[in-house]
Amino acid sequence: MADIVALIDYFKKLQRAIDNADLTFFKYKILKKTKIDDLLVCTLAVLPDCFKRAMKKRLNTTTLPSVSCYNRLTKVIKKPFVLNKDYYIVDYGEINSMIKTIKQSIERDIMTLEREEN
Repeated sequence: MADIVALIDYFKKLQRAIDNADLTFFKYKILKKTKIDDLLVCTLAVLPDCFKRAMKKRLNTTTLPSVSCYNRLTKVIKKPFVLNKDYYIVDYGEINSMIKTIKQSIERDIMTLEREEN
C-alpha cells in the first residue's frame, strides 16, 4: 500500500512540474528533460513487478486503464522540443488527463494484477 501512495505522490509531482513549466505556448508546455526523466524513473522504480509485466504485454485498455495510460504517457511526454533537445514539449491537456486517469485507477489495477498472479 505504501508503494501506491508513493506512486500517486510521484504523479502529483509530475503534474506540478508540468504546471510550473519553463514556457507555455498555447496548449503546449516546454519542460526540462532532466526533471521529467527523473520523475519517470522514480515512478518506474516504485511500480510493482506485476504492473511492469502488464506494461510489456500491452493489456486491454478497458480492463486496466492505468497500464495503457502509463504506456501512452511515457511515449507522449518524451517528445523532444525542436529548438533545444534538452527540453520536451507536451500537450498540457492530454498529459493532465492521462495523469488523472492513472491516479484514479492505479490502486485498483495493481490489486487486480496481483490477484491474477496468485
